[in-house]
Amino acid sequence: MGHTQPSRRAVRARARRTRTAIATAAAGAGLVAAATAGAALAAGSGSGAASGATTPPPAQTAEAPRPDADAAADERRQRAEAWEQAAQDAVRPLSGTATEPRQQEPEEPAEDAADSGADTSGLTPTGEGGACEASMYSEPQPTASGEQFDPSAMTAAHKTLPMDTMVQVTNPDNGRSVTVRINDRGPYVEGRCLDLSTASFEQIASPSAGVVDVEWQVVG
Repeated sequence: MGHTQPSRRAVRARARRTRTAIATAAAGAGLVAAATAGAALAAGSGSGAASGATTPPPAQTAEAPRPDADAAADERRQRAEAWEQAAQDAVRPLSGTATEPRQQEPEEPAEDAADSGADTSGLTPTGEGGACEASMYSEPQPTASGEQFDPSAMTAAHKTLPMDTMVQVTNPDNGRSVTVRINDRGPYVEGRCLDLSTASFEQIASPSAGVVDVEWQVVG
């Protein structure tokens, strides 16, 4: 059976119907999408309003100082104030109180090193004495008393004083003195009246001097 060819008018009418159906469907889809978006927007606005009622603005949500930190700061401040007050209390009794000068105890006179080589206890000056030069001798030799000369003993030679006479010899330049025992004769040099052993001479002058001016007196 043969088919009849549709007319152009029928084709155009069918195309218009198709386009109309497509446009209608698209419009319906647009309305549904718009309704859905509106509902979502309404729901979002509602939840935003609810959350706004319970959530403070960002400016009000700043973290408040912690009570523990405030308590620690207060404790440190109070401790510092207590220390400062204690220091002031410790200093206050001292203010206005004059420090009494410390009294120095009188020093005992030091023993003269020059007298350390002879015991002068019980010796009394007789009034006999004078001033002259005293020399030093140190070579071991027999003495006029019969003793062997000892440079380390506190002895001396004199031309006329009796043997075993005790004589105090003083160097006026330094005030040092020594007491010696006469056990020999001499010296036989003009201007000299005493010849001291090395040890006794060292008590009143330097051995390098050899000769010094002295004052002497008999003490026993």
